Amino acid sequence: MKKNLLSIIILALLVVNIGMNAFMLLSVLTTNSQTAKLISDIAAALELEASGGNGGGFSGSASGVVDVANIATFGFTGDDKLTINLKPSADGKSHFMLVEVVFSMNTASEDYAAYSESIDGMKDLVKGKVTTVLSSYTMEELQLDDTKAKELILEQVQELFNSNFIYEVTFSSALYQ
Repeated sequence: MKKNLLSIIILALLVVNIGMNAFMLLSVLTTNSQTAKLISDIAAALELEASGGNGGGFSGSASGVVDVANIATFGFTGDDKLTINLKPSADGKSHFMLVEVVFSMNTASEDYAAYSESIDGMKDLVKGKVTTVLSSYTMEELQLDDTKAKELILEQVQELFNSNFIYEVTFSSALYQ
């Protein structure tokens, strides 16, 4: 009799355990599906933001890639190299950077025609944006990874022109002292 009573108690506990596992599974699955929906909504919003709100990408093309025939450049190269005082390093020493900055423009963009003629007149403003951004970094930060600085320069120049026809910033040469 004791063996049967023990078997009934174990069976009851197994049924309760299965019921609780089913409840947990259902609650986790609904939460998981809601989380997946939220993440996909966020990803869609970020894609819209990255593409300028109309599926075009910063390059102004639907694929985000600019055809080689549609690329024009301007920048500070040759005699126009920029000498920028950098933020003092951890050792307290001041450093400077001699850099050639090249901006890539999409000639197929609608805004290129409007701004291409006035770029030479805006060079000093662009130079100011580049100088402001780069002078906020130390030499070590830029030598380690200059990607964030390039992204910040691109963002500020795109804000200056209120357009994304300029889609890339490149340092064609950089010397640190």
